[in-house]
Amino acid sequence: MRTVRVQGACLVGTGAELVTVEAGYDRGGGERTELVLTGLPDAVVRESKGRLMRTLAANGLSLRTGKLFLNLVPAARRKTGETLDLPLALAAAAATGHLQPSMFGRTIFVGELGIDGKLHAVPGGLAAALAGRAAGLARFVGPRASAAEAAWVPGVEAFGAADLGEVVAHLYGTGNLQPLVPRDDAPPRSGPGSLDEVRGQPTAKLALAAAAAGGHGLLLVGPPGTGKSMLARRLPALLPPPSLEERLEISCIRSAAGLWPGGLVRERPFRAPHHSVSHAGLIGGGNPPTAGEITLAHRGLLFLDELPEFRRDALEALRTPVEEGRVRIARAGRRIDLPAAFRLVCAMNPCPCGYRGHPRIPCPCAPSHVARYARRVSGPLLDRIDLRVEVAAPAVEELAGAVAKEGRAPAVAEGGARPRDAPPGAAAGEPSAAELARRVARAVERARTRQGTAANAALGTDGLDRWVPLDVPARALLARAQTRRSLSARAIQALRRVARTLADLEDSADVAPRHLAQALALRAPIP
Repeated sequence: MRTVRVQGACLVGTGAELVTVEAGYDRGGGERTELVLTGLPDAVVRESKGRLMRTLAANGLSLRTGKLFLNLVPAARRKTGETLDLPLALAAAAATGHLQPSMFGRTIFVGELGIDGKLHAVPGGLAAALAGRAAGLARFVGPRASAAEAAWVPGVEAFGAADLGEVVAHLYGTGNLQPLVPRDDAPPRSGPGSLDEVRGQPTAKLALAAAAAGGHGLLLVGPPGTGKSMLARRLPALLPPPSLEERLEISCIRSAAGLWPGGLVRERPFRAPHHSVSHAGLIGGGNPPTAGEITLAHRGLLFLDELPEFRRDALEALRTPVEEGRVRIARAGRRIDLPAAFRLVCAMNPCPCGYRGHPRIPCPCAPSHVARYARRVSGPLLDRIDLRVEVAAPAVEELAGAVAKEGRAPAVAEGGARPRDAPPGAAAGEPSAAELARRVARAVERARTRQGTAANAALGTDGLDRWVPLDVPARALLARAQTRRSLSARAIQALRRVARTLADLEDSADVAPRHLAQALALRAPIP
């Protein structure tokens, strides 16, 4: 009995693991073919035995009577999903003499088969091609939609087939399959609007710019209708576009989740789950483990509106991923690491009714109710959010834009002209969204030149000592703030990181005490 080996893959989290399909055939004198499948297959893979035999028969590759052994390597790991249909069929056909084992060299095969031999697309084509390239496999064969993903991996030739017959013809060299050329035809996502539509709120806009430039977490606190959600949803417009490597990472995650956009993703993800989301839905989990919202937000933004309404266990589970950029999920027999390098943006009301501190609407909430509401978000989680801004209700003059107080014309810059970069209706001296985006881009480039790919929010102690040294006035300022606000060591280091970002936004090489003072102003105490 000769042994045939064909390379396949199955999804694990946001990536793929290679699976070697081993096939052996014993000729027998029985009346039917017995098929034995081993190697910890799940129910989906086990059920493939019936359609496998029907598919082979429909394509002229009938199995002779005897015993066909199919084994999935590595045997100790459970194999999941329908991606193994194609390699199982090819291994069975080769073991019974229809194909030659030499046809499968340096090729990974992925795809689901129908009983008529038609190939159906499966998620994770990009992840499978990346795993194959890491193992030295130079070719990918599968359904056309999955092969279109794999074509984006440099160094891998991807061939897309419509059915099993086209794959067999390609292996014999009689087919007309050609390597696919990647097409960047992912449709651009329509944005929520411009930051220029937000009138007033200069402090919140500065916090948005700092969050975009330094990778800091942001919490917006204020009454209903003050523009918290509007501000948060316009933050993606300030972010620099993702690099090619980041586009591959984002696209690989979306592919594994069955959300392939038709090309490499162009924008950073923006995820805004409802507060009723479960722990597994937010963090990831299940059996087999799947990605949660924090992984789908990798290299982008995770927006949690109405923060205190989220489940306490789900919020507490955010603490480690916020700092490490990864989430580790452990299940019986399986431990996986999922990427989760996201910017956390949150919004919440100051009290249960929402109007605590409002200049015109009274708040009926008792102090005990306010404290109970605030305690829904733990101190350790709040301590990990670098920027915390109170958003006040805008005045009518700000909302009206060109209408000034007491009927006068709006303030103008020196010389009688409006600032060049001020949007229509903006206050004098207020930068436009385009100008803020340019400042963010310059700050990101300055940080990249100085410290490599690490964002300011990820600077460690050595990086802070090197890039944010504290002189005597800065030390005195932080000492007073620590005493008055009871700041933790983490909070003090976060203030230094934010100050570094604010200096970068001003194109300043040095961090001055005024930058630390600004950082303190952007870290409002939460009750």
